[in-house]
Amino acid sequence: MSDHMHHHDHTTGVHGMLLFGGEPPYLSHLPMFARPHNFQVLLRAGLPDNVQTALVSHDHAVATEPYDTFVPDAFPISELDPDGSRPRTAITGTIVCGHFERQGGKNPPIAADIEVGIERVLHFGELDVKAEHDTGADLSYLCFGRAGRLHLAHAITARPTFDQVLEVRVVPGSATDRAGRPLPDDAETLERFFRDTFEPATPVTLDRTDDPDQRLTAGQTITALFGQKSPPSGFHGFRAELEVTQEIYVEIDELA
Repeated sequence: MSDHMHHHDHTTGVHGMLLFGGEPPYLSHLPMFARPHNFQVLLRAGLPDNVQTALVSHDHAVATEPYDTFVPDAFPISELDPDGSRPRTAITGTIVCGHFERQGGKNPPIAADIEVGIERVLHFGELDVKAEHDTGADLSYLCFGRAGRLHLAHAITARPTFDQVLEVRVVPGSATDRAGRPLPDDAETLERFFRDTFEPATPVTLDRTDDPDQRLTAGQTITALFGQKSPPSGFHGFRAELEVTQEIYVEIDELA
């Protein structure tokens, strides 16, 4: 159980989240530019074995909602801040096939009243509800995951904007350091490198406008430059080609 009391503060609410990634599972808070939901949060989660099995094996009942969502009991989302005095270690709630506030919420849940462990906070940021969108800003994503299955989440700053989560893979042989020298391409080295590098999430900026019409789509390949301070792997920045293999989720209207 979480060691937090359910006290009320200005960030308390039912903070619905996208659940994705397989093994390990990830959670992405579904943000809004209205308090208390004005937070972009990415988590690596821990699920009970039986729930993990159910997630891998179930079919999606709603064709227009080919994803799962997690509906936690009301809690202060500020407790997910890793720099807080007592970061939350677990949240309790229900897993829904589809969107819990749309068609998915009309069907029986995949699992109810389960405790989801918070293995690591990959990104935590409060959104300025009064911020104005910079029409000249570059499109930016937050990259996280493991070598065999990386993810990109659109970096949200100001409305109008969009929420999007993608699955991507590194094109074999494309990773180089800043000087253009190839990085080790064996599976073990890459797995260690990407594990070290992408927790917490790493920003990736693209040479295109931050606009829903310019968002990445399945099948596209991009060249991404990652700047690192000093990761345990010893690399200080690298380039890699990323192929978008799947768009897991996109929401435009709620953030317009």
